[in-house]
Parts: sequence; C-alpha cells; structure tokens
Amino acid sequence: MNGPRPDGAADHEPPEGHAVDRAIERRLPLKKLRRRIRAATDELMSALGERKRLWFRLEELIGDYRGRREEAYFDLDYQHGVAAGRAESLRALADAATARTRTGDARAFADTVRDLAVQTDLPLPLTVAVLLETAWALALGLPDNPATRNHRRT
Repeated sequence: MNGPRPDGAADHEPPEGHAVDRAIERRLPLKKLRRRIRAATDELMSALGERKRLWFRLEELIGDYRGRREEAYFDLDYQHGVAAGRAESLRALADAATARTRTGDARAFADTVRDLAVQTDLPLPLTVAVLLETAWALALGLPDNPATRNHRRT
C-alpha cells in the first residue's frame, strides 16, 4: 500500500505548548521583547550576586499576583459571556414567539441589569434573590398603579 495509512492518521506529536498560548503568539508576537526581558534578567542576576534569592522572592510574589488577577479577569469575562449568550438566546425565543423585536431601550436596560448582576460583589444566590424580588414587585403591577408610579420629568 502506497501513501499514508488511515490507521496512522492519529499518530502524530501534538504541537508544543498550549493552543491558547500559540494563538496569542500569532496575534501578538513578542519574541524580541521576551529576549530583552531575558537579557535584563541575566544582567540583574549578575548584579545581585549572592543576593539572588531577593529577586526570586519578588518574582514569585509578582507571579502569584498576576496569576490571581488573570484568573479573576478570565472568570468575570466568562460569566459576562455566558450571561450575554443566554440573554441573546432568550431574546431570540421571545422575539420569535411574539413576532416582534424589543426596542433599543429595552435591550439596553436588560444589558445593564445583566452586567450589574454579574459584576456585583454579592453571592450568586443573593443576587438571584434580589433580581427575583425586583421582578416579583414589578409583576405585581406596582408600576401600573398611578399612585406608586415614578414619573419621568422632562
């Protein structure tokens, strides 16, 4: 049999490094900057001599700080993405069911409420409880009661 065998198609070495790291490197090539950082680090290590442990301790603390910060950014961005995706899905269902689209004001309000809910420092169950309490109050028709309606002044 000539050519590659089908059963050997999966026999290959995976690329080195994480896929996200490779994608970032393609978008933002930083080889020269990394080389300059290595050179500066070598120069600093040489200057520190026997006191290199000070640099290692600082580097460890900075790495821990950056790692925690990056994780928090990722988590918050992920939560925003999930919430936005779910909102868009629900909007599409609502639009299809009612054969009409929401106004820009309604979408902006929904986006604002969603963003505030994701960004609050409250625990998730309490955030949901606050949203449900607010929805319940609105569902009771309080805004339709002229005695309790907040009028906009123009």
